[in-house]
Amino acid sequence: MVWGGGFLGDIGVLDFAGGTPVHICSGATASALSIYLSKPLFRSRRSADRTPSHLVLHRPHNSMSQLLAMIIIWGSWLAFDAGTTLGLNFQSVMAMSVTNLCASAGATTWCLITYAETGKFSLDSTFMGAISGLVMITPAAAYVDLTTSLFFGIAGALICRQALRIKFTTFARKWRWVDNGDTFATHCVGGIVGTIATGLFARKEVAAYDGVSSIAGGVIFDGNVRQLGIQLLEALIGFTWSFVGSYALFALVDCIPGLEVLATDKDIIAGMDASQMDESLYEAQWEDECDYHPFGKSVQID
Repeated sequence: MVWGGGFLGDIGVLDFAGGTPVHICSGATASALSIYLSKPLFRSRRSADRTPSHLVLHRPHNSMSQLLAMIIIWGSWLAFDAGTTLGLNFQSVMAMSVTNLCASAGATTWCLITYAETGKFSLDSTFMGAISGLVMITPAAAYVDLTTSLFFGIAGALICRQALRIKFTTFARKWRWVDNGDTFATHCVGGIVGTIATGLFARKEVAAYDGVSSIAGGVIFDGNVRQLGIQLLEALIGFTWSFVGSYALFALVDCIPGLEVLATDKDIIAGMDASQMDESLYEAQWEDECDYHPFGKSVQID
């Protein structure tokens, strides 16, 4: 709908690298899965050894893994946003610059807020802030200048950090919210805010940096109020389409014997990495281990 002559693209939506197709839709899908895992409809619900429950929330357990993830995601995002131009020009350079600045502003803002509250710097907060900034700038990377991208990053960190509090509320406990990846708070909320902000702050002179693009601009700099309505429509359609479609697919899969969506109580207690792959980053999961035979029963080591 957004690109390639789709409905939203035809009415003039501004979504450079996937604020809705990537982020709002992934957040909507995560929300649909969370609700279905907590309140399944079909085979998972009727299974005697599958009991929906609120998963225990754990603090980050491996800082090195998180640091590597942040480096990989941040670097890849720069290439992703800059590469969306499909060319090497001033627009691609600008897209990479605003992406990096927005991520840096988000990471710094979230980390400083955590320091102000706890007196400690946090790699997890830095990581979450960077993600919120990267999500915020995705739809606007070719339409805003450097100064605007700085404030995008700050706003993204502030808003997504507040959205993260939702899963710690009584409402979340009532619905047994299981979004441990924080996809809703960062990708969905950040994607919605970024999409709307693009309609507010897009500038037609920035979009023209590639020499061919022409847009009507946004509300603040170019007085194009219509653009805000188009962006709101995109966010609404993207969330609804992905949430309803994903929920229906989860329910359909849950009807198939052997493909129950909800894992068994035994597997959840053991941990999905341990139960599904017999591997885990948690050493505590192997406390009772007597010996290790990576080849199973087919090969015995004397």
